Amino acid sequence: MTKVTDLELLFPVLNQSSVKRSCTDRQNVILAANMVRISWFFLLIIVATASGCAQFSMSTVEAERKQLEAQNTPPQNYKPDLLAFMRTYLNNPDNVREAAISEPRKLWIVDTERYATCLRYNAKDSSGRYTGLRDRLAVFISGKLDRLIELAPAERDASESASARYKPLRDYCAGAGYQPFPELERLHR
Repeated sequence: MTKVTDLELLFPVLNQSSVKRSCTDRQNVILAANMVRISWFFLLIIVATASGCAQFSMSTVEAERKQLEAQNTPPQNYKPDLLAFMRTYLNNPDNVREAAISEPRKLWIVDTERYATCLRYNAKDSSGRYTGLRDRLAVFISGKLDRLIELAPAERDASESASARYKPLRDYCAGAGYQPFPELERLHR
């Protein structure tokens, strides 16, 4: 009886005759070719699936864009909306001076196009002193007031990124065609 070594157990082909080994080699080549075909098949399935996900993702982005566009309607009663908001926003809404407002217009607010209007006024702070003329931007979604962005001068911004992000809006409001807004000046709590 022959003793089988560990090497022969791990590699049984070493223990076979050369004729038998050549048959096994051919079978291994055929097996390898089949494995390559199967690998290509699975690769095609993965690529097809990924492209389907990309198509789904593109349709989702398109749906979001259409939803944002549907919300982008011009405000009809923007002055009463602003007055109602300013009544609660201002620390002391009495005796606002030099109030002015621009007509609503589509602007790019950070990364979305929205209707917005510039608002400029000089209001009292909590101690009763006037703070100076300041610009703000009122942003509207679906024709209603969404938020009021304070457009502080560049040196007042806390961060450089906020300063750079709001610079185009500051520039627009600095040159906007303002009209007097006496309703804001007559505002009382």
